[in-house]
Amino acid sequence: MRAFARVVRAPGLIVSIAALQLALAAVIGASTRSAVGASMRPYTLVDNDRLWFAVFELLGSSPGLLRPAVHMMAGSAVIGLLFWTLVAAGVLHRLRAPAPLPRLAAAAVRGVPGVVAVTLWHLPLRAVLLAIAGAAVSPLLTTPWGPAGLVTLILVLAFCTCALDLARCTVVLHGGRRFHPQSAWRGFAHAVRRPSVLASSAVLSLGQWACTLGLLSAAFGGLHGGPAIWLARGLAILGLILGLTRLAVAVEAGPYRGGGR
Repeated sequence: MRAFARVVRAPGLIVSIAALQLALAAVIGASTRSAVGASMRPYTLVDNDRLWFAVFELLGSSPGLLRPAVHMMAGSAVIGLLFWTLVAAGVLHRLRAPAPLPRLAAAAVRGVPGVVAVTLWHLPLRAVLLAIAGAAVSPLLTTPWGPAGLVTLILVLAFCTCALDLARCTVVLHGGRRFHPQSAWRGFAHAVRRPSVLASSAVLSLGQWACTLGLLSAAFGGLHGGPAIWLARGLAILGLILGLTRLAVAVEAGPYRGGGR
């Protein structure tokens, strides 16, 4: 509840991040529409709400479009990753305590190298854990225990997400060593030592992923027009609030013992 209160007390943060994400989505959507329109010439796409259906229809009839589509989706993922890398430090500082916008902007800029470094150190650790978990549960996926194996992989991914949040907080807020791999490792250790923090973070991560699945369902489930647009917007805002609350959980957890410079 205290983590959620930190988010509620920062309405400007919610609005700012939502606006930036909306701007990014508009840019990506415009490029997608432009590519679809170019492929449909001399015809035009009249109904914006059927954009994704047109994309899949074009992919089915023109396999050569698959590579540009993959590049576009990969580019969207990279843009999202870069966005959160650039704003992570400022978001963490704002969730810890209110501060003037110039100070938060300066903190965000100062924190970028540390956030990038700890994220890069974290990625191979995450990959190893997911590989081990995948090898352990893969025999279950073709048995009646398949759902249990899938749940295990999801929980391992949520554990890794919590560890990264804690590692970033240690580096950005508590003076942890920015460029040392130990900072990333300590994020995992901190998550193990704080099961209540891990459980809260995992629940919030699951909520975020549920919002993403809801967005995909709205896009591909036949809804169109006003209801689909407002459902998508609502799920996006809810997912953002859940994500910020997850970060606030890491802020509330405090520094890892002995995790200074």
